[in-house]
Amino acid sequence: MNATLTRLLAAFCLLGLVLGAAAAPRPHKGDTMSASEQPAESSPRRPEVTIWAPYAGRLEIDTLTANADLIREVNFFWYELGRDGRISGGVKSQPALERARALGMRVVPSIVNRGFSREAVLTAIGTPEARSDHIAAIIELVESNGYDGVDIDYESLAAEDRDLFTLFIEELAVALHAHKKELSIAVHAKTDDAGSWGGPAAQDWLRLGAAVDRFKIMTYDYHHGAGPAGPIAPLSWIDAVLRYAATVVPPHKTYVGIHFYGYEWVGGSGRGVEWRQAMKTAQMYNAAIRRDESGEAWFHYDDGRYTVYFADAENLRIKLPAISAAHPELAGIAIWRLGGEDPENWQAIREWIEGGR
Repeated sequence: MNATLTRLLAAFCLLGLVLGAAAAPRPHKGDTMSASEQPAESSPRRPEVTIWAPYAGRLEIDTLTANADLIREVNFFWYELGRDGRISGGVKSQPALERARALGMRVVPSIVNRGFSREAVLTAIGTPEARSDHIAAIIELVESNGYDGVDIDYESLAAEDRDLFTLFIEELAVALHAHKKELSIAVHAKTDDAGSWGGPAAQDWLRLGAAVDRFKIMTYDYHHGAGPAGPIAPLSWIDAVLRYAATVVPPHKTYVGIHFYGYEWVGGSGRGVEWRQAMKTAQMYNAAIRRDESGEAWFHYDDGRYTVYFADAENLRIKLPAISAAHPELAGIAIWRLGGEDPENWQAIREWIEGGR
């Protein structure tokens, strides 16, 4: 265990002891939980791994196959909600679908609002009639394809959409559960109820967490392509997000988002890069790869004009044990995304899980 990891584990364990009482989920009126839903108290549960999959080519299918012992759920990114409020898309890889099913994974495809359009979501759910039709369309999509459920990824709404969006998720959950299907949701990260902008403010974590089966927090893009260079997922921020989440969402439903990608910035503008691209650039410019305090890799090149931050296996070996030491009751991790990642990431995840987290 390296010195950085040792220090992080010690700090996170201390945080867990000091903040444990405050971080415990608070029951609220009307919230009931069956015995099967209660988290096991005898020992920490084996964390689940879920992964969003925008790509499903041969390499990605091979990755799913090689790591079937780790991956419990795959969220194929095959469906979009258009500005007309209608869902478009379909099965983009029958081989990937068949392989995931054969491997025993839950197949829970995602629906994303195209271009993160608020208008698309409001058109789909803005009136009781439209909302009913949209829920019926989702049920038909899930049932006709034999999916295990659906993952809703409706982003960048406004604060005033909060009650409307919550009502939609609650009604969708009831409809899916009536068909013995499950509901997953991707939510913006925040450290308090209001959040720092409209997207997270529109998401009422208390009510959403009560309704859905899996609550996936996108704990990445702390620094992103539309702003200055910096770490994508600093551990101190992830810890703050999870401490808030534990006050309103049952930890056994909560999945922490893990990024497999990076950004390359020039000035105040960045573009997404994959691990392979980042490594190739570092080698081309003979750039020294450094680590920030969370273990995230970064480097400068071209006389400091460009800055690159990216995730790799060493980052995971520091991040995952630190998170689970401070938050041992979490359900698992939700990875964005399948494709282009450091191949050693999977060994790092396996070491984390088999090593008792």
